Amino acid sequence: MRWRRDLDGFYWLIENAVAGCPLPGAGPGRLHADLEFLRAQGIGSLLSLTETPLPMGSLARHDLIGLHLPVPDRTPPTPAQMMAAMAFIDAARQRDEAVAIHCKVGHGRTGTVLAAYLIRSGASAAEALRQVRVVCPQAVEALCQEEALTAFASRRDWII
Repeated sequence: MRWRRDLDGFYWLIENAVAGCPLPGAGPGRLHADLEFLRAQGIGSLLSLTETPLPMGSLARHDLIGLHLPVPDRTPPTPAQMMAAMAFIDAARQRDEAVAIHCKVGHGRTGTVLAAYLIRSGASAAEALRQVRVVCPQAVEALCQEEALTAFASRRDWII
């Protein structure tokens, strides 16, 4: 696991492509430094899963493309939010740009979306969860998030 001191809790699921992290700016006066750190890692797109969005204009000032999908803490994204998240990640990857996903701590909601991305790439729900927990042992904190991943894997409405 590659943790970074500049944004404690940043990790790569897929090196230089897909990452997870906690809320940028969670510490006093940290927003600018945290967004600069993400840019320095090559992140070009940031998916926010917190209930409250980042301050207006903060992503644009750091040349980041963002999407805010408000998901209550300790719950999974809705099926529609999950599809929007997959589309956002796909768009970033099509631009050959690294994408980071964050919630408050970078574990529950973030881990759920990261695991869903692996499921969509061909992993089973159990294998995706295992792979995400290799890089973030606390990922996918709630049983309802695990159940959502199982449902996502079985629904397969995301097949192109």
